[in-house]
Amino acid sequence: MNTAEYFKENKYIYLSNVVKKTDAHQLTDYMFKLYDDGKLSKDPQCPLSDSVYGDPVLDELLQSLAKPLSAQLGIELLPTYTYARIYRPGEELVRHIDREACEISGTMTLGFDPGSGIWPIFMTDKEDDVVGNALEISTGDLVMYHGNELWHWRPPYKGQWQVQVFFHFVDANGPHKDWANDKRETLGVDKLPTSEVEVVQKTKVQQNIMASSVISNSVIIKTGDQIFPGAVTYSSEFMSNLAFTPRECSEILAQNQRLYPQKSTVGTGGKGKYDPEVRAVDTYNIEYNKETSWIFEKIAKAVGQANADYYKYDLYGITHGLQLLHYKSTENGHYDWHIDCGDGEASHRKISVSIPLTDRAAYEGGNLMINNNGTEIRATDEQGSISMFPSYLLHQVTPVTSGERWVIVIWINGPRFK
Repeated sequence: MNTAEYFKENKYIYLSNVVKKTDAHQLTDYMFKLYDDGKLSKDPQCPLSDSVYGDPVLDELLQSLAKPLSAQLGIELLPTYTYARIYRPGEELVRHIDREACEISGTMTLGFDPGSGIWPIFMTDKEDDVVGNALEISTGDLVMYHGNELWHWRPPYKGQWQVQVFFHFVDANGPHKDWANDKRETLGVDKLPTSEVEVVQKTKVQQNIMASSVISNSVIIKTGDQIFPGAVTYSSEFMSNLAFTPRECSEILAQNQRLYPQKSTVGTGGKGKYDPEVRAVDTYNIEYNKETSWIFEKIAKAVGQANADYYKYDLYGITHGLQLLHYKSTENGHYDWHIDCGDGEASHRKISVSIPLTDRAAYEGGNLMINNNGTEIRATDEQGSISMFPSYLLHQVTPVTSGERWVIVIWINGPRFK
């Protein structure tokens, strides 16, 4: 499926490196210069932030993107206008679809507070879908989408600032072609609409992110691929040097203060659906970086030891981010019986890893149960213990009946089981 076909089918597409990171940083500096010069304003949609409509520099970039984007998307695009914001702490973009001039739109991250995660945007073509697809847009990358058709929103912002620019177009052969230049005589001229977009419906959204784009080459052990049907746990009673301490668990939990949760879905291969009857848990994605590398390295060491001693699988290693899961008794937090192997990328999962971060006295229920060849085993729930098992084994998390359960999960990938 090429870019145009994907965009037509999904109504959005992620495009990488549309603008060089150095250029994006310069545009970020430019936005802050406009702010210092008093040239940014407030708008009713995002009143905490600072924005600009139709800036000449950004409109020129809009014009230059029209031809290459038209070729990629298979749609002749007519530029309408740009809108850029410096988002501030606590800002929220309410759920909405866009006005006519935003028929085909793009949102690009120019820069963000390095002390916080990238603020995700959520999109869906279903009016009643409150989960949506979470997209973390890296600096210089662009997400193109059908602004008139996709509902989109952002949860309350946890960082200090994020600079975003929106590129709006119409289809030259579509019903909104008269909105070219946003009905201005030319681009680069200020004609501030009532709001950047026309908010069709405002609905508070409390669901959020999981982006998984981390690569770590920690675990690579080349051995046989003999299937070992069992679970291995490292805890204070066995291989305690490989388990996490309570202090380390607290450090990991602190990560959620700057991350955004997403309601977990059921299914793999990009076909996951939100079904709280089967799975009720919030997911935070922890990426590999300087601050979190120690977590990945400690998990890699534990898995490497278990694989050498027991599983002897061929492994690629850790090829994605960690999932920080939050099970709440107020939401009947649980996950019914399932396996972690599946279609697409999930077909390469070989070892599943679970690390309880919460002191057992802080919650009731929430037991990780593993079906080992017909025998149900209750995994160790000691804080900081590391439980590992083949990803093809059935397992479940029983409902949390009081308190809250936090846990890290990750899958170690390798060639598919034969």
